[in-house]
Amino acid sequence: MKRKLLAMIMAAVMCATMLTGCGQGDDAQKQASVTEDNNGKKSEGTVTLRFWGGVPQESGPQDVVDHFNEAFKDKGIQVEYERYVNDDQGNLKLETSLLAGNDIDVYISYGAYKMLKRAGGGMALDLSEFMEKDGFDYEGMFGSSVTSEYLDGKPYSIATVLTKGTLLLNKDMFDAAGIPIPTEWTFEEFRDVCKKLTHGEGQDKVYGMFWNTQQNVTEYWLYLAKQTLGGDLYYKEGGLETDFDNDVIKKTAELIYNTMNVDGTAPTHVDSVTEKLTQEGMFLSGRSAMTVGNWTIRSVKNTEEYPHDFVTAYAPYPVIEKGERNYTYGGLGDEISINPKSEHIDAAWEFVKWYATEGVTYMAGGGRIGLCNTLDKDILAAAFSEGAEKLIDMDSAKPLIFPVENEKLTLSTITTELPMLEKILAEETEAYLTGAKDLDAAFADAKRRGDDALASAQ
Repeated sequence: MKRKLLAMIMAAVMCATMLTGCGQGDDAQKQASVTEDNNGKKSEGTVTLRFWGGVPQESGPQDVVDHFNEAFKDKGIQVEYERYVNDDQGNLKLETSLLAGNDIDVYISYGAYKMLKRAGGGMALDLSEFMEKDGFDYEGMFGSSVTSEYLDGKPYSIATVLTKGTLLLNKDMFDAAGIPIPTEWTFEEFRDVCKKLTHGEGQDKVYGMFWNTQQNVTEYWLYLAKQTLGGDLYYKEGGLETDFDNDVIKKTAELIYNTMNVDGTAPTHVDSVTEKLTQEGMFLSGRSAMTVGNWTIRSVKNTEEYPHDFVTAYAPYPVIEKGERNYTYGGLGDEISINPKSEHIDAAWEFVKWYATEGVTYMAGGGRIGLCNTLDKDILAAAFSEGAEKLIDMDSAKPLIFPVENEKLTLSTITTELPMLEKILAEETEAYLTGAKDLDAAFADAKRRGDDALASAQ
């Protein structure tokens, strides 16, 4: 891991340590072995694990905690959940706490890049010996693709969910227009459907698509390109040169531009930013027929906050031409790790095993589908749609969100200067979508700048 990054984190740790003052470590150490039972009585000798994650408590983690605490109350292990926000500030808070001491026993990273950075920085425990001792067949139960997240050939986490990306569709709108739910489609077919589903003017206008670029100007349209190019689409083979001049990347960006600025079938990037548009405000209010990202299922089920009665269906992202779907967009996620500074490592391992092979089931209601092949898919499906059975079209969802044997996922294996390349591509994409540069100029500049960044890293 880069010394610069670790230096920044250590500086934050020193500040946090000075602010906390002396004596708290001893108090926390005493409290870690004391918990309250259902009658409010404290039980000596019970280990209480501190478990950090980025998902709101009500979207699964509280169910996880409740089920674990019930199952392990006679074994002397309990767990408490604390949410950190999965943004730059929240991730820095997590890493600062991990380096500062033992206030965290178990935590979840969201993406291999973040997890590997933490493992390389001494913030995650090597799980090899624990797996070997318990006969925990990680690759057998979770798939051979988990080795892509090893550091120096060793696992520092367990990838607990499969994150397969799809489009969300307003099935009622598709039915009314006589359009069947797509199971395979090209950019041209997608563009035609967007036109058919767009109608109205001004505040009453209904768009065929909402790209959510105000949240991330590149990530969501790259989902489409990855289906053809794979997870390392930023790089040419070998990782020494960027692939920003690839026709697939350029044609995908052009599709987004056309829906926004030529066809008028999606809100422009400028409007999305200035009006602070959201997926909930566009899709769940009926202002768009489609949007990216099945993570919005949490909001689909929250009819109190987002009242609606239409059925949400699922469709794959389109590809440029038939036959160019080389990968299933998706990857491993929700990597659970143990803090090496935990004073309860054995207990933490018990929780990690349980979470990965059983507890993650209780996250399905928030759209997080467990990866372990011993999980019952029918139970996962029931948990996924629980409370919103009439609002989710599971016939279209099941083939797209659950693991399929031997499918090729868009896994990333190269991370050289990745944050810088993401920044460069975001800046040039924004220049293109807002009309400051044309397609060729924007992506030529992205390649030049990206190649310079890679060259400086050699």
